[in-house]
Amino acid sequence: MQVLHDDVFGDLEYQCGWIRPYTYLIWGEKTNVKMIIPCDVGADIEKAQRQAFINFDEKKNQLMPMIEQSMFDYYQRICDEYRSSVGPGFSDERCPKTNNPLQLRSLVMPTEIVVQQSFGAEERVIGLLFRCTWEPELGLAVKIVNEEIEEVGTQDIVL
Repeated sequence: MQVLHDDVFGDLEYQCGWIRPYTYLIWGEKTNVKMIIPCDVGADIEKAQRQAFINFDEKKNQLMPMIEQSMFDYYQRICDEYRSSVGPGFSDERCPKTNNPLQLRSLVMPTEIVVQQSFGAEERVIGLLFRCTWEPELGLAVKIVNEEIEEVGTQDIVL
């Protein structure tokens, strides 16, 4: 197992990219996830990846209410479609009607934070990944570019 101490990210372990645990607050609760910093074996972590993490880490408490609201707005847009696709027997369990962002807490489980490579574009891209009841295969993701929420959707928007 390859190990690295990075001045910005701390102690990392290589598993198809650099990883380490990371904690943030969502819906008022601490959550522990895996942080993934994609990088080829032997390649350096990009400057943009370090800056993306620094900026996100500094602003995460201000961003989190907007992230929660963005996920809620997304869920409100797709809920009826998913309810009809799973049918009446499962719709209340997998995609119940909700009235506020806090109700997503029981439907969404944070799993990873991905500090994406910029490939020279110098964009600072962070992806928050979640398991969710209504889309168990594709999950949910929030894509943050330059500390702004760019998109909410299935995890393919980040991966």
